[in-house]
Amino acid sequence: MNKFVCVFYILLFISKTENVFSNSLIYDVNNVEVKGKINNYLTNKKLIESAFVKAFTIFIDKTLLTKDVKSLNKTKPETIKDLVLTYQIIKSEKTIINETLITLNIKFDSKKINNFLAKKKISYADISNISLTILPVLITNKKILLYEENFFYKNWIKATEAPASRENELINYSLALENIEDLEYINNIKENINLFDIKKINSFKGNLNYALVIIYSTDEKLKAFIKTSIQDINIDRNIDLNFYEENKNKSYEEAIKILKKEINQIWKEQNLIDVNTPSFLDFFLEMKKTDDYLRFKSALDTIDVIENYSVLEMTNSYFKIRLKYRGGINKIKDKLIEQNINIQIIDNVWKLKIK
Repeated sequence: MNKFVCVFYILLFISKTENVFSNSLIYDVNNVEVKGKINNYLTNKKLIESAFVKAFTIFIDKTLLTKDVKSLNKTKPETIKDLVLTYQIIKSEKTIINETLITLNIKFDSKKINNFLAKKKISYADISNISLTILPVLITNKKILLYEENFFYKNWIKATEAPASRENELINYSLALENIEDLEYINNIKENINLFDIKKINSFKGNLNYALVIIYSTDEKLKAFIKTSIQDINIDRNIDLNFYEENKNKSYEEAIKILKKEINQIWKEQNLIDVNTPSFLDFFLEMKKTDDYLRFKSALDTIDVIENYSVLEMTNSYFKIRLKYRGGINKIKDKLIEQNINIQIIDNVWKLKIK
């Protein structure tokens, strides 16, 4: 049996490639805890449904911009329940006050989520967790505090949120190492923040993602200037922060949370996917082994930005495949490379092969 015939029967055996949606971690919300006393008013079913609502809140907070999160906060439980693909109860136990505590893993239906967001005209962020080196600088009364004297440097990494919130954080921070040249550079230019060149911070050298956060503190107000470089994209932000004259530590603790959220926003904005405007890509998949297509199909099914795909043409040496996907062309290219797929583009013709 030649390779073409063999592959043909494989294709007949497996399910159609149209309308196949990926199984991506972006739609998974794990270790969701809910508790309550089971009675006539709160049944076990209702407790589980409350977990769906909690999981939905975690999902939109992680993947949507703040303005869009606010618009979906009042989504009805019945609507959220319909968006759930499956769930798993991983623990159920009684508390010391006789409440039922349930821990669940919940997966949302990617197709339904995308349709839901499309109707709302909301884009989501196709993001993964990243590591970022942070240098928070505190300037108070024109005095620069960089390291041990700096509240922000000492407390930035400390956990201030509940464990479930930390699990869903997008950014894993590490502090920039102490460097006397950085102190001198910042001191020389502190009066004009527009002249700061983030690439001149020695502590950031060798890091892919980093952020300089300068916090100005006076007896009357608190403000911050953020300069980020994430995946070679530079973005600056100015932020006015709340200041409590009677409690400076409270001002600083609240500022850290706000600044972290703003850096999360920056990261999301760089990865927004418009679910209303899918794109199409035709390419040729080189066939070297009889299982190349199945391996390729398996890879595609893990890529969440792919909406569906279909085989347009099939020969002994190649498959011509059409992808329907969301987001920019560079996004789908990066996703394919992550799956160990070699890409060659000649005269706008894409040729792919399994490594």
